[in-house]
Amino acid sequence: MATTNPISLKIAPAARLATLACGWIVMAYAVALTVEILGRKFLNTSFKGIDELGGFVLAISAAIGASYAMALRSHTRVDVFLVRFPRTVQKVLNTLAMVCFAFFATFAAWRGIAVLADTVEYKSSATNLEQPLWIPQAGWVIGLVLLSVIALSYALHALYLLVRGRPELNAWYGPVSAQEELEAELAELHARGTDAQVMGDVPPTKGA
Repeated sequence: MATTNPISLKIAPAARLATLACGWIVMAYAVALTVEILGRKFLNTSFKGIDELGGFVLAISAAIGASYAMALRSHTRVDVFLVRFPRTVQKVLNTLAMVCFAFFATFAAWRGIAVLADTVEYKSSATNLEQPLWIPQAGWVIGLVLLSVIALSYALHALYLLVRGRPELNAWYGPVSAQEELEAELAELHARGTDAQVMGDVPPTKGA
C-alpha cells in the first residue's frame, strides 16, 4: 500500500511555490511597515496607504496559506467521535468532509472571480493608494482558485477511493493523527540537524 498520497505529490510543489512567493510579499510589507513606523517616529512623515496595503497582503496570504495548508492536510479537524466509528463509516465521513470543503472552496473562488470581474469592469481603484484595485484582487483570486483546485482534486480522489473500497482513504483524507504529527516533527528536526552538520554549524553526532 502506498504511503504517500499521489495527488499530494503533484499538488504540493505548486502550492509551496505560491506560498514562498507570498512569503516574500509579506516580508516586503513588513520592511515597508517598519520604515513607516520609523519615519513617523523620527522624520514626522508617513507612507500613503500603508494600512490599506496591509489589508491586501492579509487577504492574499490567507487565501494562499489556506491552499498550502490544504495540500499538507494541516487544517484543523475534530476527530473526537470520528475515531470511534467503524472504518467503513470513517471512509464515508472523510469523503463527505472533502466534498463539503471542495464545495466551499469552489464557491469562494467563483465569488472571488465575480468580484474581480466587477472591479475590472468598473475600473475601481484603491482609496488611498490610487492604483487599480484589480492588481491586489488578482493575487487574492489566484489563492482562492488554487484552493479550489486542490480541494476538488482531493474530493474526486476520495470519491474514487470510496467507490473502489481502497483502504488508503482514511490514511490520506482522515485527520492527521498524533503519531503522524510526531513523526513529521521528528523528520523535520532530523532534516534540520543534517543540514546543520553539512553547513558545519554543529558537530556530527556520535556514531554518525
